[in-house]
Amino acid sequence: MAPTVTLPLSVVVWAIAALVVSLLAHITSLSLSLSEVVLPTNSLAKDSLEFPIPVNQVAFTTVKSERFGLYSNDSDWDSILPHGAGFMIHPKNGQHYLLAHYHQLHCLSSLRKYLRMAMIQNVTQFTPMDVGHVSHCMIYLRQLTLCNVDLTLEPPSHKQTTPDGRVVNTVTGVGITHRCRDWSQVWHYMEDNFSKYKNFYGDM
Repeated sequence: MAPTVTLPLSVVVWAIAALVVSLLAHITSLSLSLSEVVLPTNSLAKDSLEFPIPVNQVAFTTVKSERFGLYSNDSDWDSILPHGAGFMIHPKNGQHYLLAHYHQLHCLSSLRKYLRMAMIQNVTQFTPMDVGHVSHCMIYLRQLTLCNVDLTLEPPSHKQTTPDGRVVNTVTGVGITHRCRDWSQVWHYMEDNFSKYKNFYGDM
């Protein structure tokens, strides 16, 4: 029989709250990122394009690395994202997209931050095994997200008003169909793309 884990109600509440805060922070950060590049608010990129370059298949063996665990440095997680934070300009149509692969890593990183906050504020509710389990999950999911790099392009999907009253195009990834490849190749392409269009991004 598989072992079961019973969590106190307060822990469940904190976990749900952390998820909600993470989602709100994610939407806001994407909105602000898009607003920085001044996308036209009267046009949304609706066409379906593929990632501009072919991506090779590679072998990957998961490892145990505390560097990307629950209590790892934010800078380690930030280093996963190339310049542009996963946003790119498609050379075929000049439109702005967020690559689903980096969208997923951003969400996983946000969940790690807020789950860590919840566990720190309720430290007596968790055993060392609980902490180790959550940390393992973060390490594992990050590696598998790298392995299963999703090259789906996510265009802005709707408009949102920022706290300072600006209307910006926002990427949520909702309603996008994914066809479910070497992440280093993708990363280097994103770096080259950013270098080519860096004037478009300003001081990012």
